[in-house]
Amino acid sequence: MKKTIIVAGAAGEGINTVERFIERILKKVGYEIFSYKNYMSRVRGGYNYSTIVISDKPILSIEDQADYFVALNQVAYANARLQLKEDGICLVEGDPSEEKENLIFDRSLLKEVSKSKNAFSMAAVGALLRVFGCEQEVLNDLNNSKWTDEVNASNMQAAVFGFEKTQPLFAPPENLKTRILMGGNQAVALGALSAGLSFYSAYPMAPSTGIMTYLASVEKEMHIIVEQAEDEIAGIMAAVGASSNGVRAMTGTSGGGFALKVETIGFAAVSETPIVIANVQRPGPATGLPTRTEQADLAFVATASQGEFSRIILAPLTVEDAFYTTFRAFNLADEYQVPVVILTDQLLADTTQSIPKFKTDDLKIERHLNTEITPDYKRYAFDQISGNRKYPGIDAETLIMTDSHVHDEYGAVTEEVEATLALKRKFLKRIEAIKKTLKKPLFYGDQAYETLFITWGSTYGALKDAVDELILKGEKVALLAFSDVFPLDKEVMDPYVSQAKCIINVEGNAMNQFGMILRMETGVMFDASINKYDGRPFSSAYIINEFEVINHGKH
Repeated sequence: MKKTIIVAGAAGEGINTVERFIERILKKVGYEIFSYKNYMSRVRGGYNYSTIVISDKPILSIEDQADYFVALNQVAYANARLQLKEDGICLVEGDPSEEKENLIFDRSLLKEVSKSKNAFSMAAVGALLRVFGCEQEVLNDLNNSKWTDEVNASNMQAAVFGFEKTQPLFAPPENLKTRILMGGNQAVALGALSAGLSFYSAYPMAPSTGIMTYLASVEKEMHIIVEQAEDEIAGIMAAVGASSNGVRAMTGTSGGGFALKVETIGFAAVSETPIVIANVQRPGPATGLPTRTEQADLAFVATASQGEFSRIILAPLTVEDAFYTTFRAFNLADEYQVPVVILTDQLLADTTQSIPKFKTDDLKIERHLNTEITPDYKRYAFDQISGNRKYPGIDAETLIMTDSHVHDEYGAVTEEVEATLALKRKFLKRIEAIKKTLKKPLFYGDQAYETLFITWGSTYGALKDAVDELILKGEKVALLAFSDVFPLDKEVMDPYVSQAKCIINVEGNAMNQFGMILRMETGVMFDASINKYDGRPFSSAYIINEFEVINHGKH
């Protein structure tokens, strides 16, 4: 069973509240949840909607059309016919004599039952909870501590009205799983905390701000410092400064803010200072679509800042993966003393998903520090590719110098040819070492595949669902999903390409940026591509339709 609810209306009409009540209660009674916010860049008004997919099995992507559509205003009601499945039901407030095919909440009766200005939305919540087989006692969870007792009572009356108006159509799964509800930004924040984050500095920029707001909410509890910097440059400079003094530090932003951080990334690279940077992508250039999603920063991030140096780019596949990938980012940054970019996007940031509890027993914080008194210590030894780092104050005997210039093994500024060449060769050797360390892509699908899809980051979820559906249709397909996207080992594709009759690149941009990097790093070329760059996320239906177009073209 898989059903989709869309809650639509204007900003300020309570879309997030309705979504939160539905997803939390249905998760509590045993359903799997995957929800995504599709919203405009404005505080009030406009047309916004949340998509909530509910199933008895884990879910990795949204559906474009709804089984149940909650229309909070007339604009939303007008859009319902475009966003409803053929047999879908629209929940709307109005006169029951007007529309027979929809689930109408009688406006006059609602006013008699509840004085709440949110009466209809709460009635819709009650109705949907009933549809999915909840008992009436779950309505007690609809109270909000931020509301007055009077408001909570009125909302409860409206929810009961909706609950009693409908009949249960589904039953919650019997085998309740121990799951948690988690958003992508929160998963990144928790991964950082688990890795020993002590300092986070950033300038607010959607859709990355949720990382900072979550960390700020636990700042005292976790004994960390969260600094809202005056601008993007100050944000990364403060983080690099903290890291250069031995603190695990991080900054976060989106594409426009990352552009401002570029010079400091070069400084971190040449000074061999570990730093973790979250870039939560949104469509550009410039302000672009600040609350929409895209995967169009990869080529920029892979080459950002002048000169040649080693860096790592990681792109989590799912909300769950965002936690573990962020944890690993800190260990990699410390091991190789390089900038590590966690490249997510608005889709992953604003997705809420039911996932297993994180398994932390096997997670090990690896600082790769030299804590021994070391005679003639060379902080930047040219033959030291990883580890052996000291920072100022780690012991009383060691002097550490940090500078933005080419330097010798002690950190002293130099323009000597041999030192210049030795430092560059060190960076190049480090790149090769990183390539051997990073994770191989995730393979999924028919072992006897003829078509091989390639993707990276959050597009994985929709593609996996599409592969499942295509296999059921008899297609011999599989996918490779990259979470470690740069640099790439030149042999990473060797086990997969010989069997594939057709390689299709799938990513959320127009120019196949990962496909270009794949070709550049491995020589592997794709035969066709499926792209999406309208600011909206992939769905499995979109991928299947594009695949069928490609197949039709081949024949």
